[in-house]
Amino acid sequence: MDRRARKRRPRLMTRWVARIKIVACWCGSRVQAGWRAAATRLWPWQPVVIVDAKRSRARRLRRMVVRTTRAQFKALGVAPPEHLLLVVQRIVQCERPVASLLQVFDGRDGMRRHVLYLAFVVGEESMSDGEIVATLRQQLYEVVGDALGPMVRAVPATTAQPRPAAVVPFRSPAPEPPPFEDDDAPPLDDSWVPMDGGAVAAAADR
Repeated sequence: MDRRARKRRPRLMTRWVARIKIVACWCGSRVQAGWRAAATRLWPWQPVVIVDAKRSRARRLRRMVVRTTRAQFKALGVAPPEHLLLVVQRIVQCERPVASLLQVFDGRDGMRRHVLYLAFVVGEESMSDGEIVATLRQQLYEVVGDALGPMVRAVPATTAQPRPAAVVPFRSPAPEPPPFEDDDAPPLDDSWVPMDGGAVAAAADR
């Protein structure tokens, strides 16, 4: 009996150690998931934004860029990239001045980093805050293009050209008919009597 008990003890200890490891791993995974959820709520994801402008415009544009980026990814239903840097500067060069430029880098650590440049000035035309945000929205599709998949169809819509208003010319008044000539004069009857100057008058009833 003692020998059998001695043989069973190592087996029981091994089983208990294995069960404890399984429970510890499960608890660790649950703690990590809870910590990630809490961190997401306390520190939500946001891109790194650099704006080269005056303080008032830089603060306003930085808030607009962060809010637009979050709303865009949420509306698309895709996870944001691990690292996204948005730089708003005066001029963006790519063989010529462009409104935006997206660069993607694959780091040695395995992290993919996206850098998106947005321009204040394109050529000789200054971009407003609304135009910069509109350019940002279009380029964010390229940032998460792998998650969205290939584009199946794109249908641009053009505004209808305004038609010129129809101009109705004014009608000139009809010319008055010429006075009666001798040939066109009405025939005389008993009630018409000649007067001086060739005129004809009607005789009053007596």
